[in-house]
Amino acid sequence: MAVQIDSFKQKLNSLAKALADFRTQAGDVAPGANEIIDYQAGKSKYLQTAISRAVVDLKKGVWDLVEVRSADPSNEIILLDILNKITTLRQSDPHNILSKKVSDMSVLVSNLVVPAVTQQTSSISFDIPSLPEGIMDDIMADMNEIRKCFDAGCYRSSVILCGRILEAALNRKYFEVSGNDLLETSPGLGLGKIIAKLAEKGVKFDPGLTQQIHMVNQVRIYSVHQKKDAFYPSKGQTQAMILYTMDVLKKLFRK
Repeated sequence: MAVQIDSFKQKLNSLAKALADFRTQAGDVAPGANEIIDYQAGKSKYLQTAISRAVVDLKKGVWDLVEVRSADPSNEIILLDILNKITTLRQSDPHNILSKKVSDMSVLVSNLVVPAVTQQTSSISFDIPSLPEGIMDDIMADMNEIRKCFDAGCYRSSVILCGRILEAALNRKYFEVSGNDLLETSPGLGLGKIIAKLAEKGVKFDPGLTQQIHMVNQVRIYSVHQKKDAFYPSKGQTQAMILYTMDVLKKLFRK
């Protein structure tokens, strides 16, 4: 697990270095020096490309980092914060914004706990929140199925089940606030539309929670629908989707 953390730290350092290089090497030149200006423009483009590549590499590397979640209970909150920051990271962000996010994530990563000796288990663990009786049995059955799929390396199936759990949870929340069962009146309603209907009933979602639901839904859509190239979520991506799903359940039904 320390390997995943060290790898992610290296990617953070690579982005920080690319940003620092741009600040120190892509300075202004005096007007009129056409050849120098052309050279400087080419150098600036090269340095900007290095930043873009470092951002892409960082966003890919975060999925492997999720594997440290099981090492310590405190890691879950830290990983959620890192994942939320990563999903808002853009190559087009101003450099000062990128630098701030890199700094914030560096602090978060340094707080991840990895025991000297970790017990290897074959199954992903769940921190199951208190759920309404009306959906408890179905969600527990889906969680057990997710565990079996994950252990077997069936990551697409695991992500699809995460989407099913979110649909059940959001529909239940809407039923609680409206008395209307959307599964009967509007079957097949997408997650985004259910969230919009909940908002109409005064149920507010913080941006982070909406983003987590959107992320799970997007990976689920890519996994379910026919595409030119089949989509196979990685182990790390699947762990992240499960982590997001459990966090959404906690926040939807917290007492």
